[in-house]
Amino acid sequence: MRSFTDEEREIIKRKIIDRGKDCFARYGIKKTGIEDLTEGLGIAKSSFYSFFNSKEDLFLQIFKEEQEALKDSILENSFLKYRTEPDKAIRAYLRHVLQIVDNHPIWKKIFIENEHLELTISRFSEEEIQNIRRDNVAIILPFFEEWATNGLLIDKPARILAETTQAVLFLIHFKKEIIDDDFSEIMDILIDLLANNIVKKGDRAPGRSLRE
Repeated sequence: MRSFTDEEREIIKRKIIDRGKDCFARYGIKKTGIEDLTEGLGIAKSSFYSFFNSKEDLFLQIFKEEQEALKDSILENSFLKYRTEPDKAIRAYLRHVLQIVDNHPIWKKIFIENEHLELTISRFSEEEIQNIRRDNVAIILPFFEEWATNGLLIDKPARILAETTQAVLFLIHFKKEIIDDDFSEIMDILIDLLANNIVKKGDRAPGRSLRE
């Protein structure tokens, strides 16, 4: 196996990632082989492992890149749009994520087609999945902490309320087991229940906006 220059490595790695996006969206993790990921790239199958430990690690890299790319859009359409209105922000956040999952090929593999189960093949991948889940909560936690400080939320720790909000999305993993119309209605009910009951009843505090 010949060595690559740093520039070559960067170019080849990006080509593998781009190729992986296409293969994983088409076939999923289990049915994608290393030969699929290296086909047409001018490298041997064995060279793949000088860039990624496994196809699962490549998938996680792609998922994290896509997650980072979508983060700003998700926040702008939910928590930043309704910065002093937690009930509206939570509704918008959950519904926006649901819309992305339905339309994004990589997220659909993870959440609806349960490709995350394939990622537990290695302990490293399992730890990475846990890190992704913690990161998802960390992204939204500052908003809950601000709302709690301003007296807008019920008397529960902000972290618990952020984790509860994120936990609603776990039901997406069971979408294939639920009739489509029923799933949409179930999610609407859960989102409304959470949004209505996470906010302190009665007069709301004026609220202080998060800094830009």
